[in-house]
Amino acid sequence: MKFLFILFFTLFYNEIVSEEKIFSIKTATNIYMKPDINSPVIYPVDHSKELVEKKRIENWINVLDEKTGLVGWVLVEDFSKDMPKKKISSKDYDKSFKIFKARVLEMSKSIKEAISIETFLDVRHLGGAAAIIVADDNWFKGRRHANQAFQVYELWKNENQSPSFLSFHNSKNEEQFIVLSGPHRPRYLKSNKN
Repeated sequence: MKFLFILFFTLFYNEIVSEEKIFSIKTATNIYMKPDINSPVIYPVDHSKELVEKKRIENWINVLDEKTGLVGWVLVEDFSKDMPKKKISSKDYDKSFKIFKARVLEMSKSIKEAISIETFLDVRHLGGAAAIIVADDNWFKGRRHANQAFQVYELWKNENQSPSFLSFHNSKNEEQFIVLSGPHRPRYLKSNKN
């Protein structure tokens, strides 16, 4: 029994140690789907963004964004184990987010006035080009929710002028699906929690 505990602790400790925090040192860089500069961009990362390093392969780091739950690849040269002392902004994502949130909530209000259906309840910024849409639980059951999600995603992407990420949550704050940039068109990915 003691041997199993030591083995489990060693494996657990090694897993924790191998997942170090790293920080973007470029004003703008990207998280890619694969360790290839020509692979699709999941979304851009701004200066000082914190990610979790999973493993390294040559000039690439496999990372986890704890805020979004997404795993992708970044270039080694764009990251450091030390947090930059001063954050440098390349784009005002906060301003973009405020405009986006106002548009989404106005769209939701218009839909409710027109057909008496609740859609979007809140919009939250995760930082950079990532955000959460909190929707009414019944909205997810509707036939048109995926099309509306893509419309909202296009608003967000156009506001950012770059690949972006949206997570759609129910009223209990449980992720239902995400929409993010894909190779040819946005991708709709069902949450693995459902």
